Amino acid sequence: MAPENTTYTRRRFSALAGVGIIGLSGCLSGDDDDEPEDDDEEPSEDDNGEDDNGEIDVGDQPDDASAVFTAPEDGDTVESPVEIEAEAEGIELAPAGEATEGEGHLHVLVDHEGFEEGETIPGPGDEAEADGIYHWGDGQSNGEIELDPGEYDLTLQIADGPHRAFGETDEITITVAEE
Repeated sequence: MAPENTTYTRRRFSALAGVGIIGLSGCLSGDDDDEPEDDDEEPSEDDNGEDDNGEIDVGDQPDDASAVFTAPEDGDTVESPVEIEAEAEGIELAPAGEATEGEGHLHVLVDHEGFEEGETIPGPGDEAEADGIYHWGDGQSNGEIELDPGEYDLTLQIADGPHRAFGETDEITITVAEE
């Protein structure tokens, strides 16, 4: 395996070479139209798993990434606020932001189906929480959620920095007791 700085140097060289080729082809194309380029095109993925903007593709995240509830357990009766503890396996928990291979953050979904790999999970914000989507974007693995008495299905899901879902989810059912 090549040292990290060698990989960085190769990527940088590839990027610089690509820029040079694109610049040269623009000079030689003979196309004198001054029409603006279409910025609505989807970025294409290069051979390094990065798109043209240098971002990591969600498909490059570890195949063994999973999210697991450690408390409460499936079938537990709890009081509100519900104290939730979780773990992520196969990745490091990190704050939301840029996509980094091998890193992600957690979302707790209350009575809400999980998201497909690559789908963007809404949040953070009051609107998302009103839809049962709780964003743990600081890289934390525990928190509290206020829930009215009743039965709830909870799903724990990993997302990369820009909130794209990946990895295996965990699902439990809990009952919040009357006060």
